[in-house]
Amino acid sequence: MAYRLMFSQIWPYLSLFLEGLKLSIYIASVGMVVGTLIGIVCAIARTSKVKIAKKIVNVYIEVFRNTPLLIQMYLFFFGLGQFNIQVSPMVSALLAIILNNGAYTGVIFETGLKAVDVGQKEAADALGMTVFQTYWHIIIPQAFRIVIPPLTNQFISLFLFSSVASTISVPELLSQTLYVDSLTMRTFEAFIITTGLYLCITTIISVVSSSYEKSFKY
Repeated sequence: MAYRLMFSQIWPYLSLFLEGLKLSIYIASVGMVVGTLIGIVCAIARTSKVKIAKKIVNVYIEVFRNTPLLIQMYLFFFGLGQFNIQVSPMVSALLAIILNNGAYTGVIFETGLKAVDVGQKEAADALGMTVFQTYWHIIIPQAFRIVIPPLTNQFISLFLFSSVASTISVPELLSQTLYVDSLTMRTFEAFIITTGLYLCITTIISVVSSSYEKSFKY
């Protein structure tokens, strides 16, 4: 007998999908914002002349870029529990995603900082601006414009990778999909809806980023 699609059995649980989607967006957004701030600090450290700062940041970036996000999440959730340090699933997921993203955006922003004309910094020094003022008002804004495309890709990846949080019981989109699947036994329909939701959000991110990038060209 041919398989019949029966979305009517899934629609009553649409609110669960939307709740999961909202949580996935929240995890990715927090991870992106906080992780990017960490990445900017790392990029500044890696382009500075302070050797100890460079070494510390290099170790951090190598560790988090060269180990799976899932293992990092497990270390926070299960690993710390071995030392009687209880960390909730949500906090564990956020910590792992923030630190993982910080490592990646650090490399992205390092490229952006190096692409800014060195004459900009020299001009700021000539005007008597402090190092903080130079970075905040001149270098970082220009570097940010340069790295918009890779940052967009990183945000999309972060949103998709938020599904890993389902393995530690965070009720994000994939977790809710699996729950609905267990209730209805309509696997194909449940995952079609989930695929559509992921695709919708990633498309919106791409379109908004593209529009924002074009605004700098006019």
